[in-house]
Amino acid sequence: MASSTLVNMARISVLTFLPIYIKEDLGYSPFALGVYLTLLYVMGMVSQPIMGVVSDRVGRKAILVPSFAAMGLLFFCIPLARGSIELGLVLGALGLFFYAILNIAQTAIMDVAAEGVQASTMGVMSLFSQPFTLGSPVLAGYLVTEFGLKAVFWYAAATALLATAILVPVRFRRVAGPARPP
Repeated sequence: MASSTLVNMARISVLTFLPIYIKEDLGYSPFALGVYLTLLYVMGMVSQPIMGVVSDRVGRKAILVPSFAAMGLLFFCIPLARGSIELGLVLGALGLFFYAILNIAQTAIMDVAAEGVQASTMGVMSLFSQPFTLGSPVLAGYLVTEFGLKAVFWYAAATALLATAILVPVRFRRVAGPARPP
């Protein structure tokens, strides 16, 4: 849950400030901004079913760990991209993970929840994660105010890489649930 929360904190911060960065710092047109944001969605549409099938076959962790790490590295690369094509490549690659990984993370949580309490587990997950996730753009805004727009990408990168580090030692195992009446 902590790992998923951290990734969501990184995602929402980037989603909040990426349009400002593209428009104000890079000076791209609203059309270009629309194209870049669409890349995040379109690449996720392509990768989501593939990641789902692979995670069903090889396990959630085998998808989550490299995906969280890749997101962290790609967040770091956003302000390093020089020119519209490089930025498009970085955002396109990020799009492979940006939305698609949410379903895999939720499925992993459901996998380890005891039978019969999966919905309750998701409720607890929301209760645990929302204060942190919703506070993340505020923290990112503070960092942007103090250090400039690029700081949001360093923050998101560090947060996603911390999520990866937390997830690496976690053992995914199915928890037996209460017996169901016949």
